[in-house]
Amino acid sequence: MNIKHMIAALIATLSFNSFADTANWKEVKNSHGITVYNRSIEGSSFKAFRAEMNVESDLTTLMAVFNDVDVGTTWVENVDEMRLVKANSNMDNVTYAMTKAPWPVADRDSVVHNHISQDPKTLAVTIKQEAVPDELPRTKNKVRIETLHSTWVFTPINEKETRVTYQVFTEPGGSLPAWLVNKVAISQPYKTFQGLREMSQKPSYQKADVEGIYNL
Repeated sequence: MNIKHMIAALIATLSFNSFADTANWKEVKNSHGITVYNRSIEGSSFKAFRAEMNVESDLTTLMAVFNDVDVGTTWVENVDEMRLVKANSNMDNVTYAMTKAPWPVADRDSVVHNHISQDPKTLAVTIKQEAVPDELPRTKNKVRIETLHSTWVFTPINEKETRVTYQVFTEPGGSLPAWLVNKVAISQPYKTFQGLREMSQKPSYQKADVEGIYNL
């Protein structure tokens, strides 16, 4: 993995949720139905990123992809290992993810609590993710991510189409220059969205029955 891939991977594992504040976003990429925005964050040299797309899949199909943790490395950009640590329920679990880094940068890993909820009125599904770094023993020669907050929102448009929104902010630390991180960061949510859209079209996820999730 080269340094650009490492930066993108750090962005994949460190996230910041501020969906309530939608001001001052600047469009930086619009391609194949996926739009990526960024904006400055007060007190930081690094920018926040937001991605949006409409996908021809219903809610249960998309949640079936998310619940299939073992295939996360297939569609989440620059994540080299992902596995289920603990399943509290179909709507609540803990997962582990690891990203390999080029020498001399240390590999990163994270342990994340994932909570899924659905609005009973709009049927929008929200996935909130938060780091629980002490849930698993730390591994030698890997940097454990201490702080992670991330939110995905899936809003049904009709019976066959869903609006997907994802937002991320990270300060990867070390000597990585902010201008390079901000440049490379555009590709991480974009490629992850491409991967999610592709996975959602696989027959094995179509018409899935996901406990606790209801379609229009």
